[in-house]
Amino acid sequence: MDHMEYDRRDVQAAGFGWSLGGGDADNSALMRRTTNVVVQRQSQRTELVVGSSVAEPSRPMRPSSQVAQPTGHSLGSSQLAASSSSTSAAPSQSIEHGRPNQVVRFCLRMGYNALLYPYEFAKVLIQLGHEPLQAQPFYLPLLGGRPRLFLPGVHRYVQHIQQVDGYVGMYRGLTARLAACTVDFLLGDVLLAILRFGPYKREAGEEVSLKEFWWNLTRDSIRLATAVALSQPFYVVMVRQIAQFVGRERVYEGVLDSLVLLVKMEGFAGLYAGIVPRLLGELVVLAATSCVSHLCRRLLPMSRPQQQYNAAIIQMLASLLMYPLEVTSACMAVTGAPLSACEPPSMPLYHHWADCLTDLYARGGHNRGAILFWRTVPRIQLLRRQDGQLSTPGF
Repeated sequence: MDHMEYDRRDVQAAGFGWSLGGGDADNSALMRRTTNVVVQRQSQRTELVVGSSVAEPSRPMRPSSQVAQPTGHSLGSSQLAASSSSTSAAPSQSIEHGRPNQVVRFCLRMGYNALLYPYEFAKVLIQLGHEPLQAQPFYLPLLGGRPRLFLPGVHRYVQHIQQVDGYVGMYRGLTARLAACTVDFLLGDVLLAILRFGPYKREAGEEVSLKEFWWNLTRDSIRLATAVALSQPFYVVMVRQIAQFVGRERVYEGVLDSLVLLVKMEGFAGLYAGIVPRLLGELVVLAATSCVSHLCRRLLPMSRPQQQYNAAIIQMLASLLMYPLEVTSACMAVTGAPLSACEPPSMPLYHHWADCLTDLYARGGHNRGAILFWRTVPRIQLLRRQDGQLSTPGF
């Protein structure tokens, strides 16, 4: 339909604008101008075709097999399939590349626990109240010259363990610790898989809602409770193997043999000694971290890295507040064991974890091991030592 073509530049050159004012006269003039332009263009095209056919020599015909395939927008079916497959595969590859590798994270976690295990060994002994090193007085002139007694830091404590028990003794209980991490990694999501409790799926354009918060909090609580319940027997074995350092006993040797001995001496309840304060502390830390992080996300404008740093700081503060429950769990894990570290006079015999927590607060030992590098003797122990009611270990 060449006779209906319309060239804007030809119309403007002839004096016609886009706003022609309407009417039959204007439209007829426009159509006459358009027809003349079309006739001139057809004559020019005919002359060009005739001239090119005369100037170029005749070329032989090629068979259909040698005819080049058209390029541009007309692609073959194979090319279209390849392009569509590559396009669909690109997002999935980018998603898989951005997703963290769980196996790599697990291996890094195992190496981290093995590397820093001597410090965890010393921390558990501090939680149990074993202080073999002498406290040193330190004077603070700004506080009226009152002396404070400072215990050696965790580095000096690790050196003492190495001098007494050698390098091998520094890693006593490491097998049970790694077994607990392995069980947590492999079986931590078993209950969620049975309940088919998947992560919350947010719709497109949906903001963070209260429903999503409760969904994720419930799911994380189930995951945490499952991990604590499955790893608690290995935690009890680890703490008791570490406690053998105090009296130089050899009662709990090996993970499987220790589990069998626990069942024979205390029944299956002995495998879960101290689980209540440990589980309670972990759940409180999770709930506090989730609630405060959710409020900060809703009320304060923060980027994603800032949200992660904020959650880490909140979790650290919540763990510090719930630290007495961690000390209670370590003490209850060894209560009743035939070890000198968990018998009087080293440790009273506790029948309930609430009694243990109350006694720790009364003795000032509820924060034992919370600070590993600048440790002071609690004030209540100094007062009792002056009154002759209690002999502080390490003096």
